[in-house]
Amino acid sequence: MRYEEVYLSEDRRARLDCYLLDPEVATGSYKTRPAVLITPGGAYLSLAHREGEPVAVRFLGLGYDVFVLRYHVYVTAPPSEPGGMPQVDSSSQYPLQIVDAMRALAYVRKHADTWDIDTSRVYALGFSAGAHVVGSLAERFDDAELLALAGTTADAVRPSGLVLCYPMISAEKLCHVEPDASPEQRSGAELVRRAIFGKDDPSAEDYARVDLRRHVRPDMPRTFIWQTSEDEVVASYETTELVALLQRVGVPVEHHLYECGIHGLALADRSTASREDLVNEEAATWVGLCASWLALDDGGELSHRSLTCL
Repeated sequence: MRYEEVYLSEDRRARLDCYLLDPEVATGSYKTRPAVLITPGGAYLSLAHREGEPVAVRFLGLGYDVFVLRYHVYVTAPPSEPGGMPQVDSSSQYPLQIVDAMRALAYVRKHADTWDIDTSRVYALGFSAGAHVVGSLAERFDDAELLALAGTTADAVRPSGLVLCYPMISAEKLCHVEPDASPEQRSGAELVRRAIFGKDDPSAEDYARVDLRRHVRPDMPRTFIWQTSEDEVVASYETTELVALLQRVGVPVEHHLYECGIHGLALADRSTASREDLVNEEAATWVGLCASWLALDDGGELSHRSLTCL
């Protein structure tokens, strides 16, 4: 296996971690592999470590070349004193993260021949806010303004398939605070509003602009979605509504709604769990289900080339 780091922006705050399997599977025989771009969650404020490299390693074991996107996040450093606000980068607001994802997918496809990647099987997999990033990309892959910023084309950035893991569908729940909310909850919601909208009081139009349910289109890639009913951070009913909308416009979709489990399960086993409630044997089946779903594009045939064809 090879590992490479690629910076996708001049400020070096968007990075692509590349995990590449050896394409030689036998003496003189090389395999062209599919690829998965992984985007961790973190409410656009940070990146969840357990949704990055451990997931990459799991998909490496399934035969995929894997790329973890460390996209721009709003918070750059913790508070300098207890109770204070963290340091932020106001230039790292949504939708810059879509541009990062565009650059990442374009980079993977540009180097497909070098890395022996099947360009027809380049998938995007996101968790929580990271799922919102790749979901937004799937709905805006031909957005001329974003493509100009990314310096690429729609064909280069459209995912072959989409995997959404407990996705953030809208920003309303993350931005809302109850009257009895703690100071930490209030400051957290304030940071999310600024990270996504650049303002403290977003309008109904602002919320609609980032709501994945509002922008479903029939030419979106086939989609795999999983979530838990007990998710306390993002609303599972919003995911179910998105699934219905995808079905209505004819986008192939596979949806798994587990009854139990908290938000942020990642692989849902001990390899990514920092505490006991992040272990969920039922939800952990999502990886196998997703692998079977991804393999539907393979047609049951291995893509090989012999040494004499090089």
